[in-house]
Amino acid sequence: MIGGTSTGGLIAIMLGRLRMSIDDCIDAYLYLSDRIFQKKRHRVTVKGDIQGRFDSDELVRAVKEVVQAQGFAEEALLNGATGANNPVWEVWNQAQLI
Repeated sequence: MIGGTSTGGLIAIMLGRLRMSIDDCIDAYLYLSDRIFQKKRHRVTVKGDIQGRFDSDELVRAVKEVVQAQGFAEEALLNGATGANNPVWEVWNQAQLI
């Protein structure tokens, strides 16, 4: 079992679930980190709401691109298409409840 949060979670998915080589994982992580770990200018909206530090929509787009580059449909790892008891799907599903 491989697990992690933030950077570790991305790397765990790439190595464990996508079965990427170390070199491919490093290349993909550099691509992902440049896109998703850019801080937002203002953490408070004009309505006074506090935003996350990073753009979650950009994270979704970037991860889907990496998944597709590995030959999977962009939703394949979320819908259980790669096997029963899909841990990636379970984490994603639980995150939707938050």
